[in-house]
Amino acid sequence: MRKGLLLPLLLLLAACEVLEGSRYRVAEAQLLFPEATERWTYFYGEPREVRLGEKTLRLTPSKGESLWAVPGTLWVEDSPLLREVGPALRPLAEAVRGVSGSLLEVRTQTDLRATWLYDGAGWVRLTGGLKEGERRTLVQPASYQTPDLYAFTGAETQVLLREVLARRGGRQVVLFELAEPVLRPLSLDPAPDVYRVGALLVQYGLRVELVSPPAPLYRVLDKGTNAAYAETEPRAYLANTPARFAEVWALAVGNRLPRPPAPSVDFRTRSVAAFFWGLKPTGGYGVEVAGVTYAGDSARVVLSLTSPRPGAIVTQALTSPYVILELNRVRRVVFADPSGRVLAEDRE
Repeated sequence: MRKGLLLPLLLLLAACEVLEGSRYRVAEAQLLFPEATERWTYFYGEPREVRLGEKTLRLTPSKGESLWAVPGTLWVEDSPLLREVGPALRPLAEAVRGVSGSLLEVRTQTDLRATWLYDGAGWVRLTGGLKEGERRTLVQPASYQTPDLYAFTGAETQVLLREVLARRGGRQVVLFELAEPVLRPLSLDPAPDVYRVGALLVQYGLRVELVSPPAPLYRVLDKGTNAAYAETEPRAYLANTPARFAEVWALAVGNRLPRPPAPSVDFRTRSVAAFFWGLKPTGGYGVEVAGVTYAGDSARVVLSLTSPRPGAIVTQALTSPYVILELNRVRRVVFADPSGRVLAEDRE
């Protein structure tokens, strides 16, 4: 063979080997039960043998029915999965119920993707992602939905949830999706093409504690139509210090005599956001808060803006509508109308 053809042929063979891979995939569930830590490993792909330490695992087509079986997986010897049981680990998160019954508090010592509650009738989503050391107080949601577990398919989720509920003994269940696994991955030879892994902490029953109600999403500090703001374009302000708040407050109530004092705000945990619609030629214009949502360090405030109807009897004087809100501590605020159109925004 000519040397000029040897290198392209070697590259082609190497590419074929990469594309072929090991021809099997792994999905691993780490289940942190109160009494034990279990590792459930499912195998997908073509039947074969793989090495796990000193053991050889024979992966074969499905051999029958099992409550633990996931459609499309290979069986490990005579079992639908590879199951390992170890000692229980210290719980990394906890949920408690408030005395009022509808209040819950989720506490975590690790990053979470989500928290779910089974209350005896169905699953409800308590929280999205939480950071290590965070606490979240909330009112129990009323709408049921099947958990959408990040690391697992729908079929895998169904089997895992069925096992979690089978052990509840009539108790309520809290399921924490950990952001990172707690066990090291299996050392399989050859390594699988794909290795998915997710960790689920299971809590049975909820202790009752005195839980304070969650802080409201927002509080309207003031609103009106006679602000000292004299520009025609809408403007947003975000205040995270008393000095900045004083400036915004003066811009809102500067036309009043006597000028009312600014309300008290704890800027360690709260922010103040203001929206000034701008100078209007007559009365009949108004601003109402339709809702507030939070994402990270940002708040989105939806406003309902009203204008006078044609022919309406209104004050024939300049007006300047506005609203001032107290929010959770944020670094950015966006004001939008119900259609999603951004009206104004400000950031720290």
